[in-house]
Amino acid sequence: MPATTTSTVYPAQKQRDTSNDLLVLHLRISERTGVVSELTMSAPAPHLDAIGWQLAHLAAYVGELHRAGQDPTGAGVYEFLCARTAWAWYPWQPLHDARVTCQLDVLIGPLDESGWPAVSLVVLESEDGKFGFSRKRLRPGAAAAVGVALDEIAGAHSSLCSRAAREGDAETAQRRDEAEALLAEVREVHERLRGRTNSEGVRKARAALHETPVHEPGTSRFEQLDPVSERLETFTGRIAQIDSRTNADTGETAVLFTVEHEQGRAGTGGVELPARLRCTVRGKAAAAAAADLAVGRHVIVVGRLEMQIYRSKEQPIPRSLVTFDVRAISPNLAV
Repeated sequence: MPATTTSTVYPAQKQRDTSNDLLVLHLRISERTGVVSELTMSAPAPHLDAIGWQLAHLAAYVGELHRAGQDPTGAGVYEFLCARTAWAWYPWQPLHDARVTCQLDVLIGPLDESGWPAVSLVVLESEDGKFGFSRKRLRPGAAAAVGVALDEIAGAHSSLCSRAAREGDAETAQRRDEAEALLAEVREVHERLRGRTNSEGVRKARAALHETPVHEPGTSRFEQLDPVSERLETFTGRIAQIDSRTNADTGETAVLFTVEHEQGRAGTGGVELPARLRCTVRGKAAAAAAADLAVGRHVIVVGRLEMQIYRSKEQPIPRSLVTFDVRAISPNLAV
């Protein structure tokens, strides 16, 4: 009888069971009002290109925010992503779940002056076993996050093109066509972001040709913190301190008072607020405010948040202070 030969199958040649693999997406959306929404969802990830598909959907959402000029919301991102992927709520800790082979941790904030949302992306990939691996990628900024999505979906599309040509399978051909549509969508978002990046580089290059102004000790300047010039913000609270000053150059009198506000630690756009907010009333309203305001009175103030950057004569060290430029003030009758 002929000798029986047995072929050796090495561990690296064994196909791993991927039917239970999961991709977990953790989203933290910071809204301009200060509301923070957190979503943790999972999707089946039996295919190696699953990460490219989900990152492509996130990049498409970033592009949609820019196109519509809208800030992100928890409800908005959930509706957008669930229309594209069959997500399920994930209530466990992904680091302790052997089924999770990829984690996407994403922070999304309000639109900045360029019209793009603030984005930070962390990608964690791992696989157990003798020949397992782990990889972590951190990409802050919308351009960097969309760049990762473009690389991943481009790689997935290339792989599917090769498989479809080799196998002639209808399901593979369908996934190839879907990946091609996603690739075109992400590429368009990436091109828009690259144009923004190039414009920002030109602006910085032009600014580098001029010396940065150095303010003399005893002077200050103000910068608006809200990029929308016509938008006003409202605070309620109790007056803790009152003062008035007159500008030596213009002769304008300004009434300064401190409000112990009730709005928490974040203002418009997530600006961190001090417990006591320094308010300023200028112009004709200053005289009336000086007569009506009193320490301990509960008031409602409407205006815009500013950042005051100044250098004192005693200690010429640049300092900054969040202040409130008051446009309207009235007593709070509800207290």
